Amino acid sequence: MDEPTGNSRGTALLVGGIVAAVLLALGVTGSIVYGVRASSDNLTTKALTTNNGDPLISDSERAKVKAVAEQFCLRMDNVDASDPDSYTQKVKELLTTKEKAAFDQQFDAVLKLETDKTVKGVGTVLASGIADIDSDSATVLVAHDTVVTSSSGTVQRHARWTVTLRHVNGRWLVDNWNPAS
Repeated sequence: MDEPTGNSRGTALLVGGIVAAVLLALGVTGSIVYGVRASSDNLTTKALTTNNGDPLISDSERAKVKAVAEQFCLRMDNVDASDPDSYTQKVKELLTTKEKAAFDQQFDAVLKLETDKTVKGVGTVLASGIADIDSDSATVLVAHDTVVTSSSGTVQRHARWTVTLRHVNGRWLVDNWNPAS
């Protein structure tokens, strides 16, 4: 056999280098694809649970939680002193048993003050957001305003509440609420 010439040896080295570069590129690409898939699978698994390992709460369940918290604030704001029984009934529909008892005590104290029967409030929810949620409890921050009219004039109030809810017999109910600081 003839010895390869310098030209053919250079061509063989060039072809060998190109093949090696292609194999290296394929190997790097394969590693990246595998890494991205593994990372994606890990994120998907983590996305199905909370930090505590609890199941992830669906968007529809989160919407229910926010709706109850917002509705509670609106019902509290939409006071009508001429019909206190209807007002308390509407508010208490959204409360846990524990919170109903607390509400009754507070509202009874207000009624004893013989409030102006012309007092009417109209609330507006400005914004709300879930601060914390798991399968049986949630905390929602609600910003809402109220315009209260009475025989002595009109007052606008700005409120920011932390509303704590519990999942009771398939329903989200308000278990506590406090002004947010």
